[in-house]
Amino acid sequence: MRLCAVVQLIDGFSQAPAEDVHPRFLLNQEPYRPQAKPQGFYAFSELADGDYRLTTIALPFFPREVDFKVPLSLPLAEAIVPCVLEPSPLYPFPAGTTLIRGQVVSAATHAPLAGVTVQASYQNWRGDPRQATTRTSDFGQYNGRYALAPRGRLAPRTEVTLTFSKTDYATAQTQLVLEAGTTQLVNIELDLD
Repeated sequence: MRLCAVVQLIDGFSQAPAEDVHPRFLLNQEPYRPQAKPQGFYAFSELADGDYRLTTIALPFFPREVDFKVPLSLPLAEAIVPCVLEPSPLYPFPAGTTLIRGQVVSAATHAPLAGVTVQASYQNWRGDPRQATTRTSDFGQYNGRYALAPRGRLAPRTEVTLTFSKTDYATAQTQLVLEAGTTQLVNIELDLD
């Protein structure tokens, strides 16, 4: 058996290997079942030479795409492809995580909007500028919802600017004061551009 590629799934929140997520894979848009290994590794074998796009679907994360080429240009041990999975609103954030949650809808129709980029700009406890980004989901009842966890140690009463953007819609901004370890709800409507 010729080993062609190894992908490691990484939990984008904890930065640890994403284990026990039961992913589905599409390789160049076709279902593919690699061999699962410990620590979130997946081995791909017997692939023809060429370029590949791997789509990973693993709730509670957003789908993620990574590209790789066969044959590998580096030794396999150095050519592991990291696939960092972004937490969706379904992600079980640990208790005490500072979170901003909400839903984005169209101002005209009040229909939920999937694929809206949500960016938080803030300063950490030292006053250094930071940003955190996520997007709204398209998962059934979670359509248009987001969950954003600002990273790093926050000062008490951290001022946050939230920016919401989507093609064909006017960008919207709102500000809030966030207490560490709390969850705030911020729902917003976007107007067509």
